[in-house]
Order: sequence, then C-alpha cells, then structure tokens
Amino acid sequence: MTEVFFPNLFGGFVIRVTRVAFTIFGVDIYWYGLIIGIGFALAVFLALRNAKRHDLVEDDIINILLIAVPIAIIFARLFYVVFYTKNWTFAEIINIRDGGLAIYGAIIGGMGAAAVYTWIKKINFLALGDLAGPYFALAQAIGRWGNFVNQEAFGYNTNLPWGMTSQPIQNELSLMAARGVDVNPYLPVHPTFLYESVWNFLTFILLVILSRKKKFNGQIFCLYMALYGFGRMFIEGLRTDSLMLGNIRVSQLIGLAFFLVFTIILLLIYLKDRKEKRALEDEKDMSTGTSEFASILKENIKLSDDEEASSENTIETDVPKEPEDNPNK
Repeated sequence: MTEVFFPNLFGGFVIRVTRVAFTIFGVDIYWYGLIIGIGFALAVFLALRNAKRHDLVEDDIINILLIAVPIAIIFARLFYVVFYTKNWTFAEIINIRDGGLAIYGAIIGGMGAAAVYTWIKKINFLALGDLAGPYFALAQAIGRWGNFVNQEAFGYNTNLPWGMTSQPIQNELSLMAARGVDVNPYLPVHPTFLYESVWNFLTFILLVILSRKKKFNGQIFCLYMALYGFGRMFIEGLRTDSLMLGNIRVSQLIGLAFFLVFTIILLLIYLKDRKEKRALEDEKDMSTGTSEFASILKENIKLSDDEEASSENTIETDVPKEPEDNPNK
C-alpha cells in the first residue's frame, strides 16, 4: 500500500493506492494493466457502436484490432527500450507488467498496421481514423491513471495545490538528485499523468462534438493527432522521466512533429475537399442551368435567337410582293 500525499490540497490530502488489483491462481493482476485494459475495452465498444456512421463494417474493425493491437504493444515496448538508457536483458524487454510502454510507439505501430490493412482491403483509412480518433483520446485519458497507481510519469517540483508526493517518488527523486538533477525529494511534484489525462479527455469531448458535423474524411483523425502532439509537447517538458535522444526529449520532438505535420495535412485535405465540392456544384449548376456561366451562356443564346428572328422578319418585309391578277381586265 502506497500513500500519496497532496500537502497543499485541502490542508493535506492523502490517497492510498496499491499496485495489485487482485490475485488469480497465485498470479498478481496489476492495476496498471487493468486500467489500460478498461480504457481499451471502452474505446473498442464505442468504436463498434458508431462504425456505421462512418460507413465502416464492424467485422473490418475487429479484424484490424486483431492485427493492430499486438503490433502496437510490440512497438510501444520497443520504442521505450530503444530510448531508455539501460543494459536490457531479453527477460526485461518482454516483461511489460511493470510499465514501460511508450504511447508514441503504440500509435506509430498500430496506425501503420491499420494503414496496411486498409490499403489491402480497399477501406478508407481516413474514415477509420475519424472513427478511432475520439476513442483513442478517451482510452489514453483513462490509461494514464495506471501511471498514478505505479507512481510514475510525474514531473519536477511544484508548489501548486495539486502537487503530490509519495515514498516511491521521493526514492526516485533522491536518485536523480544524486546524479546532479535539480530536484528536491521532499517537495511535491507535478502530477503530469493528470495533466495529460485531462488534456486527452477534453480532446475526446471536442472530437465527439466535431464528428457530428464532420465535413470531410480525415478531419477528426488529423485533429486528434495534432491536438495530442500539441498537448504532449508542453506536458513532456515538465516530466522527469523523459526518453532522451542526446539532449532532446523524444516525446517533445515527436509531439511537435505531430502537431505541425497533421495540421498541414488537415489544411491540404480541407482545400482539396473544398475544390472538389466546388467542381461538383459547378457541374450540377451547369446541368440545371443555374450557374453564373450557364446564365450568361443562356442569355447569349437568347440574344442570338432574337437577332436571328429579327433578321428573318426584315428579309420578309423587304421581298417585293408579286402583283395580284385583276379580274376586271
């Protein structure tokens, strides 16, 4: 049992947590995996329930999940192992029960697997992304609470009311201070897991609202990717356990890339969709004769017809009439 203290909240607030949820046949089931599983299961349920709104078939969603989920887990672990400085053993690499899954690896692996599947099966990948985007955000908002139970993914010291501390946090900060990092093991820290959970939940609400008035395929998916990258870019700067590439925080760099790249893609898709819709409207107006060009054309045709009719009347007037026979001759 771990006691998590919030010394500046309500005069001192304590939450007691334990990593083990329950035990089955001598095997401990951890809250970390259970919470992530709950978030994933809820996301899948909602996605299947709303698949038809995006012109997708439930069986296709299930097939994609069966392929993408294992690949996402593998990529999430590999991403963490590659960027976490440590001499890993194979047994440690395959042990994910204690945490160590990088969400960016999961997104890249899962999205890549889904993209390949949709390309082979000729399914609209952007429509699939629009369906999944809001529920990805919801699953992440729930899953971050697994970090709270593990007392990980926290930030630097803070005096904000919601700053937290615990024995595992103090132990980790003591090791960091011994390495010369500017932290105080006895002061509260930023609950960065909470910041990201709140950000993802707000993103989920926004995307659900926007999806009801979706204008084009890819709109919701690109917004999810851009918004997640934007929020993670700032939150990552507060964390003490960032995966590093030299002096660069990997998740900050990828967050910035996600924000810029998917904002640009969103704009390009919007402009392409707008151009195609205008072309269709012009084609429709031409067929019904209601466009501005069609009106000008019709007016010119009418004027030509009027001129031709006037010319014919003039010719008839100018032709001399033959004298009629006089019966009195």
